[in-house]
Amino acid sequence: MKRQLMKRSEIWYHLYPLGFLGAEERNPAPGAVDGPTAHRLRDLVGWLDHLVELGVTALLLGPVFESESHGYDVVDPFRVDRRLGSETDLLHLIDECHQRSLRVGLDVVFNHVGRGHAFFCRRSGTWS
Repeated sequence: MKRQLMKRSEIWYHLYPLGFLGAEERNPAPGAVDGPTAHRLRDLVGWLDHLVELGVTALLLGPVFESESHGYDVVDPFRVDRRLGSETDLLHLIDECHQRSLRVGLDVVFNHVGRGHAFFCRRSGTWS
């Protein structure tokens, strides 16, 4: 049986979480291990039923990974931006979407990275 990955009839809702959820414009400490985490992704769960009522069948999440500013300048593609929440928050949101039969896509540009990414840092951790 051939699995259909995406239907032509999907109705996608593109959501830019940093703007929609009122996150700070700049990340105070991108890539830092310690620091406050705002669990804004959890707030999106309350909107899912409304999206389903509108007929949305798939949610395309704008940048959610650790970034210095707007989200497309990724510093760490393996960590959720603390302005939005944690990896657990993202997985919870995805689970809630799947319970409502909503597909989830992530808007990620892997060929764009921020100045704080390891590609641009010396061993000392400073800008090269």
